[in-house]
Amino acid sequence: MRTFNNGCDKSNRSWFVLSCQPYVLYYGSDFFNRMRKVYGIGMLDRPLSKIFKKYGEQANFLNRDQAAELLSSVNGQGSVTVTNAQIMKNLFEALFLPTALIYSYFKKLSFSEAAETNNFFIMEFMGSQSRPMKLTPLIVYMWFIIPKNEEGCRSSQDLMKRVRQDTGILPISQDEWEELKPLIEKFSRALPVYGSGENLWEKI
Repeated sequence: MRTFNNGCDKSNRSWFVLSCQPYVLYYGSDFFNRMRKVYGIGMLDRPLSKIFKKYGEQANFLNRDQAAELLSSVNGQGSVTVTNAQIMKNLFEALFLPTALIYSYFKKLSFSEAAETNNFFIMEFMGSQSRPMKLTPLIVYMWFIIPKNEEGCRSSQDLMKRVRQDTGILPISQDEWEELKPLIEKFSRALPVYGSGENLWEKI
């Protein structure tokens, strides 16, 4: 499961194939709570293993060190474009070696889980930031998805679409997006990966 190939068919109309590259999707607490009911996620569980199990999808589940090693190892593979290699280098440094700049946006940025399939690699992180005059922090969940090939662009999009449809609510509501927007805009400048500054769920 270590072959990455960005030979995408430009004639395909799918938006992910047209921009076959690593991308990020944000989701909020309401969506997470809804997923817990739909996928039977317990208090100590994380979503990805339950999602893949429900749909009968095969995946290797990785801890933080394994995910960091995989992300770092991709840079040396000849099948990865220079642009995508730089994106993955930026992801590795921002997520696994976060700087003071990243922590100026998120009080906490924590790895939750990762999964690798034959066609794509997905990592979940949770970011939180304190809110003035409020006791509860502002929380955002992030799925960073790295297609290995053209099929990975399609299959990862299909999986995300299915999760959104079966969960039955918006992954991130308009109110959540507006509240998170100033934070996301700053974060996107520090980590310029596709979707880091916009709500890509609207395009699925």
